[in-house]
Amino acid sequence: MSRSTGSSEVSEVVVALPAYNEDRYIGSIVDKITGYADIVIVLDDGSTDGTAWASVNAGAKLLQHKVNRGYGAAIQSILSAVRGSDFSSPDVLVILDSDNQHDPADIPQMVDAAKNGYDLVIGCRAGKDVPFYRRIGGTILSVATWILSGVWVRDSQCGFRAYSPKAVDVIHPKETGMAVSSEIVALAAWAGLKIKEVPIEIRYLDTDEFTHNPWKQGVYTLWRIAVMMMRRRLGK
Repeated sequence: MSRSTGSSEVSEVVVALPAYNEDRYIGSIVDKITGYADIVIVLDDGSTDGTAWASVNAGAKLLQHKVNRGYGAAIQSILSAVRGSDFSSPDVLVILDSDNQHDPADIPQMVDAAKNGYDLVIGCRAGKDVPFYRRIGGTILSVATWILSGVWVRDSQCGFRAYSPKAVDVIHPKETGMAVSSEIVALAAWAGLKIKEVPIEIRYLDTDEFTHNPWKQGVYTLWRIAVMMMRRRLGK
């Protein structure tokens, strides 16, 4: 999955995982991803458990925040690292969650879409696989994202995404929380990038544990989307 350019090799597919206190799953996820990627990156967002150790032990390249800065900040750091010289401008960057709910076997179809003309490829979870309260909240946030961006994305909050080199260069999000998912859709749409949704598998754990209260998180995300709308209208 690598191509040679003179004396150096350029990675084609980089897969990155933003992670916060995920030492239960991160090692096995990195191991599964290895077969689909040239480089696997874990962005440890200030974890207080063994996430960093488990990531390195499984063969991932580790990036770290000294303190927990939030999901959006983790995405920003991943994009910045890949945009720079650290990872040799990959053909495709894939980012997926590290909570063991996404299936790494879906990576190839995401990569194929990104290599065939699409700049931002977003995983789309089947409604039947998503708990009812999540479907309601997700639909509300997708409608808000559509109002913000002018582009309809059914599963606007899905964390499983692929980025073309153009998308990596153009998309510079500022949101540090979960609203970054909507912000990225909007930035891509405003830049005229091609967006595609691809069906993916999702597995919600029986415990369905939350780092944050999902209702409070949803309301806060909706508020941040509203703030982005106001800023867009005011030209800020």
